[in-house]
Amino acid sequence: MEWSADPIVVLKALNRLLVGRKDAQATCLALRIGANGDVLLANAGHIPPYLNGDPMPIEGALPLGMSLDMELSITRFRLAEGDQLVLMSDGIVEAMDAAGNLFGFERVHELVRKSKSAAEVASAAQKFGQEDDISVISVTRTHAMKHALV
Repeated sequence: MEWSADPIVVLKALNRLLVGRKDAQATCLALRIGANGDVLLANAGHIPPYLNGDPMPIEGALPLGMSLDMELSITRFRLAEGDQLVLMSDGIVEAMDAAGNLFGFERVHELVRKSKSAAEVASAAQKFGQEDDISVISVTRTHAMKHALV
């Protein structure tokens, strides 16, 4: 069994497990946030996260399970104090109402800019029409408290 805190290593290991299994493809986004706010984000075909209400410009990549020699999209950036990073499953964007209309990226963008919580985003998509999984994670970098040794 492999273990690593490196998102690149994690996604490559998951990819090796999925390649060759029938219909075993998955989009996935993994990241590591350092104590100083440095972020290493590895993407395998997943929708981009939103930073402070706007979608991040990340390169596209194939989902896991498509090829052993897959290329991940790697993005490095730093979260400043107060920055909010919102990650979500494609079930949010792909939520569909009874008339067959998609929730869509424009509605998601507007919602992320106005909402204060991940629960609000998930609830709006569920009310619109849930067909797929709906997951939303919101991370806000706050001031790190230092503990003095006594």
